[in-house]
Amino acid sequence: MLTPMRLTTPRLIVRLAEADDVSEIVRFFSDNREHLAESRPRMGAEFFTAGFWAAQVRANLAEFRDGRSVRLFFFDAARPERVVGNANFTQIFRSPAYCCVLGYGLDREYEGRGVMREALEAALGYMFTEQNMHRIEANYIPRNERSGRLLRRLGFVVEGFARDYLLLNGKWEDHVRTSLTNPAWREY
Repeated sequence: MLTPMRLTTPRLIVRLAEADDVSEIVRFFSDNREHLAESRPRMGAEFFTAGFWAAQVRANLAEFRDGRSVRLFFFDAARPERVVGNANFTQIFRSPAYCCVLGYGLDREYEGRGVMREALEAALGYMFTEQNMHRIEANYIPRNERSGRLLRRLGFVVEGFARDYLLLNGKWEDHVRTSLTNPAWREY
């Protein structure tokens, strides 16, 4: 359906993962295991293996080709082999909703530098223009103030509160629900 994509920003390359990226993806998630644990489902030991990620990269590409998800990794432009974050656009629905859900994570060493905002601005632009999404939802744990500020800066609007919304790291977590709509959306 769609061809693989690559976005560039002043500091990043934002793209789908390829087979050659597997060892670096494993390093990213292993190095950030504790840092990202609170915002992710509990990950078993297999999640941190090359075998798991080789299969996952193939599955992600198949989902992309089928229009079911866009799972992106952020690579440091100064060190293009280094994964510094990711953003997943999942639960993609086409007509009549034209919407999806966004989740993201960033290497702890890159926090506080505007890297996630830079990556998401490019990725959101892609999702609105190339994927023709009208609405993107992003939800965050209320105590994650950094994520809340980021989403507000990106233009997301709070729509409500979901109690016990997701099981993350073995605990049911409340979430603030937000969305961003595409004012330039057009029916093709």
